[in-house]
Amino acid sequence: MQAKALVLALSVALAGCQTQRGELLVAPDPVPGANHALQMSNTPDVGYNPDDKEDRERHALNYLKSRCPAGRVIKESVIETGTDDLGRPARSYMLYVKC
Repeated sequence: MQAKALVLALSVALAGCQTQRGELLVAPDPVPGANHALQMSNTPDVGYNPDDKEDRERHALNYLKSRCPAGRVIKESVIETGTDDLGRPARSYMLYVKC
């Protein structure tokens, strides 16, 4: 019974990380000098190009606006994961934000 409750709690918590523009995961205190790390997949959407640095930064900072109103991206890294079903490069971006 406790295992089922734990699975349900984790499912609800992870569902809260889903956004309209692909998957976005947030971790506090990731590296020295940053307050948050956001991992974003490069899933495209209408009006959003995840491979455009400005779009990624704007999306990440908007997502953190309530926790970090004066945030700025201080570092970014790319994690190559192969290709998607359409042959596009599949990658994730880690954005490190300082408040």
